[in-house]
Amino acid sequence: MKKPFCFAAAAKAVALALSLAALPAAQAQDAANYPSRPIRLVVSQQAGGSSDTVARLWAEHAGKAINATITVENKPGAGGIIAAQQVLGQPADGYTLMFGGVSQMVLNKFVYKPLPYDPEKDFVGVGMLSTVPFILVANPATGFKSLDDLVKYAKANPDKLNFSSSGLGNSTQLAVELLQKKLGISMVHVPFKGEPDGLMATIGGQTQVMAPVGGSALPHIKNGKIVPLVVLAPSRLPELPDVPAANELGVKDFDTMGWSGIVAKAGTPAAIIAKLHEGTRAFHASAEVQAKLKGMNAISMAGPASQLMDVARRDTKAWGPTLEALNLNPK
Repeated sequence: MKKPFCFAAAAKAVALALSLAALPAAQAQDAANYPSRPIRLVVSQQAGGSSDTVARLWAEHAGKAINATITVENKPGAGGIIAAQQVLGQPADGYTLMFGGVSQMVLNKFVYKPLPYDPEKDFVGVGMLSTVPFILVANPATGFKSLDDLVKYAKANPDKLNFSSSGLGNSTQLAVELLQKKLGISMVHVPFKGEPDGLMATIGGQTQVMAPVGGSALPHIKNGKIVPLVVLAPSRLPELPDVPAANELGVKDFDTMGWSGIVAKAGTPAAIIAKLHEGTRAFHASAEVQAKLKGMNAISMAGPASQLMDVARRDTKAWGPTLEALNLNPK
């Protein structure tokens, strides 16, 4: 038996079809008007650290370039998961972004299981910002003057040394973990909520060793509060000509791993990503930014918006087996 024609159902179906057809046009209109209100940039590190400094530089210069107010919000803790969830809990409209580094985009999936987000599926790249070398440093009270001094003590005294990091699974932890594995030593990891706290712990003697980024370590090296043992980078730093790079000491595979950039929630319209990337290009083109990055021993990483996710996939593949073997899951 043929069902009677339902005008209400038909009208509802037509309205749905019209709304779906209008969606791309609405998104295009939103992109054309973007930005029409302030943009939030969520940073997973404490205020005052090197990541926070680079994030604020981007916010300032990108904001000027795209005529936007970009505010920085620091949400440290849980290896960046708190920051990631802040962003993913908002619409994919380009008004809530994350300062994403190697920790959030690569390392966390090997540390926090199950990770409550998928870096490759839940985010899209806006652009790379910079990469930095790490410097392995020690508290002066240890008496260590070289990497060899550290290795000799650590081999004779397993797990008697503590080392700081910016948080569980952070690249500052990974750098030391990989170094320990290569050198056959064992130290106790003490995670903090950010690089400033971790570094202050080493300066104060609560921990004895850390591998902060160069820009954070150098001022304290110059005033004698910490002692540089080795540069975890392909070559020596101009500011520390007497401190060897890891490969000079036979410790290979320490290419710079501390990269960072800006990501948005997946599904953000391509036109908005393109607009944000205009801001990223302005960041890289600024002589002031380049001078400040140089002063922090950071290297500018200009490239297309897609570069960040390409690098994240590359590093996931390259480091995955080693990270799995380290078994860095929270206890």
